[in-house]
Amino acid sequence: MKSFILISILVLALIGALDASYLLVKTLESQPVACPSVPVGQFDLGQCNIVLFSSYAKTLSLPNALYGLVAYLLFGLLALYELVQKKQTGTMKPLAYFSGLGVLAFVYFVYLQFFVIKALCLYCLVSALVMALIFALSVAYNVKYSKNPGV
Repeated sequence: MKSFILISILVLALIGALDASYLLVKTLESQPVACPSVPVGQFDLGQCNIVLFSSYAKTLSLPNALYGLVAYLLFGLLALYELVQKKQTGTMKPLAYFSGLGVLAFVYFVYLQFFVIKALCLYCLVSALVMALIFALSVAYNVKYSKNPGV
């Protein structure tokens, strides 16, 4: 079960990194992203470009996708290190904390999409889901396998 959780985190981190990389490249090139039109109530998940070129798409003058890419790469490295060591290394606690911060950031960004920008980005919502799953798996790993389960 340990390996399953760690491999799941690795796969999710790869998905998140690919998602963030695509958005980062398109943002840096000032190119629109290919986003399918999927109606969801009064919203459409195909409004990615509205979100990505809004004033909320950058934090401290850097694209939010860059922060996501760095986070997903870090999460993948932490999970990979834990996996190859075949013993508990303590890397999963920081992963839980950092991915928890990522979830808080995504709660804020999803709030902005729904209530401020009034446009939804499919890629951003996928990234939020991936971040939440990584957080849940890292917490589950820590609760089940940590010698000191107080995450």
